[in-house]
Amino acid sequence: MEPDLDTHGEPRHDPLELSDALHRDGMAVVPGAFTRDWASVLDDDLSAEFMTALRSPDGVAPRGWNRFYFEPYAERVRGFLDLVQHPVLAALSAEMFGPEWQVVELGCDIPLPGALDQPWHRDFPMPEYTRSHRRLTSIAVNVPSMDVVDAPFQAVLGTHLDDDANFDGGMFPPAAREHELETRMKSFYGRMGNLSVRSGLMLHRGSAMGLHSRMRPVAILGIVSPGDGAVSDGPRSGADRVPPRVRMSREYHDRLPAGLRRHVVVEIVAGTTATLPPHRTDHTFEGLRMGGPHS
Repeated sequence: MEPDLDTHGEPRHDPLELSDALHRDGMAVVPGAFTRDWASVLDDDLSAEFMTALRSPDGVAPRGWNRFYFEPYAERVRGFLDLVQHPVLAALSAEMFGPEWQVVELGCDIPLPGALDQPWHRDFPMPEYTRSHRRLTSIAVNVPSMDVVDAPFQAVLGTHLDDDANFDGGMFPPAAREHELETRMKSFYGRMGNLSVRSGLMLHRGSAMGLHSRMRPVAILGIVSPGDGAVSDGPRSGADRVPPRVRMSREYHDRLPAGLRRHVVVEIVAGTTATLPPHRTDHTFEGLRMGGPHS
């Protein structure tokens, strides 16, 4: 089972305690956020979107051998509104980032059978605000669509505040730290209905998946403070010059609850759901394309 990072007994859903865990460890788990039936519908929707994206030029972005990332259209993910309006996430976002927190990403990571270990990495270089104030400016919410039985998410807790000038591109730790990271690593086996919240600065990787497993979609929601620049603003450094956004049609956007619209940074890609264009994933990650920073 995916463990709660609170080791004192009861699961922690209090926003202040979750915020404390994130700033201390870089990660927190919220068990039972959704039903297993809800997660099963998420699996159906993300799997269908992925197969559609695969047929589109530049529809998916590689994240290593047999791993992909893409940005599904919000209206084709039936649980999108449940996720972005989840009371625990809303309260946590307000606690960490104030009342003007922003959802800037709806993405999906999918490892396929035969996927290899990713290199240890961060999702982006450390923002100057985090370096100076030791406070996070963004979080990533991971929502598994099925129980993880192999290829767990692996992380080194507490590394989100490591300030090391030797990180390649600000994101990949030096090879000299490999043994230390392997020793400190923890594996997290996601469960349907749970969600995890982490800092993209925490050193982490997807681990190898067996050849007889099935593809496993994981929804990703990116939430930032209003002044965050590492995730929400461009231009980006390196190959990733286009930040993620939540993509949808004007028709769907106009149906969003008014109180939610101010919290979601959207890219309107069509007038109606029926006219959504082929998928396009601009949010690349050059160092993970073939599994390492120098590939």
